[in-house]
Amino acid sequence: MVNYTQAGSGINTTILDAVPATGYAGQPLTQLSAGEGGPAGLKVVEDQVAIARTGGGTAGNSWRLCRFPANAKVKSVELFTDLTLVDSGTSSTALTFGVGVVFSDSTIDGTPVAYQNQWPILPTTPGTGSTAGTLAAGWPTGTAAGNYIFGTIVANTTTGAWPSTGPLNQTFSAVLAGTYSGLTALLLTQTPLVELFNFLDGRGQPIENMGYFDLLVVCTHAYNGEPSAGYNLYGKVSFTDV
Repeated sequence: MVNYTQAGSGINTTILDAVPATGYAGQPLTQLSAGEGGPAGLKVVEDQVAIARTGGGTAGNSWRLCRFPANAKVKSVELFTDLTLVDSGTSSTALTFGVGVVFSDSTIDGTPVAYQNQWPILPTTPGTGSTAGTLAAGWPTGTAAGNYIFGTIVANTTTGAWPSTGPLNQTFSAVLAGTYSGLTALLLTQTPLVELFNFLDGRGQPIENMGYFDLLVVCTHAYNGEPSAGYNLYGKVSFTDV
C-alpha cells in the first residue's frame, strides 16, 4: 500500500478549508467572491476581423475585436486565423502579433470620453502602487506598447504558421513569458481587468466602472514573406463580470 502525503494546497482551497462546513440550507459557505475563486456564470463574446494580404507587412498595423466590459474577470482569450500560412517566408524572423486591450472607441457605450480609443499602459507590477494608471503617448507601433497583457504570437515560417491546427489559447502567454513582474494566472483571471492597470480615484482606490475594452492585436514584427491571400482573424473572450 502506498502512503500519500499532501505536499501543498491551492490558495483558494486553503481559504475554503478555513470556512465553516455548512451554510444556508446545507450549502457550503464561501469567503470567495463570484469569479474570484467562487462559482460564477461565464459570458462569451466572439468577433472576426479581416486582415488584408499586406496587413502583416507593416509593424504597427493593428486590429480590434471582441468588445467586453473593462471590469471583466477574463478567463480565456482564444484567437484563430482561417489561413494556415500567414507568413510564407523561409527566414527564422517571422510575423509576430502582440495581444493586449484598448479602451473602446465608441462614444455611446459609457466609456469615459477621456479614455475612448486610448491604449492603457500596464504597470511593471500590475495592480499595485500609489501611482495612477497612464495611457500610451501614441497609437500602437512596432516598438512602443501600452500593453500586451495577453502576450505575443509568433508565426512559424516554412513549417506552417499560427495556428495551423485550431484556435490558440492566448490567455497566459504574458504570464508564462514573465513579461510583467508579479502577473500570475490567478491574478490575471480573478481581478477585474481594469484594476490591473491601476486607474485610481481621488481617494487612491481602484476605478472599476470604466466602460469597455476591445481586444487589440498589433503587428509587432512584419512577415518575412507575404501570404497567398488575405484572411480572417477570429477571436473569443470568455469572462465573468459579477
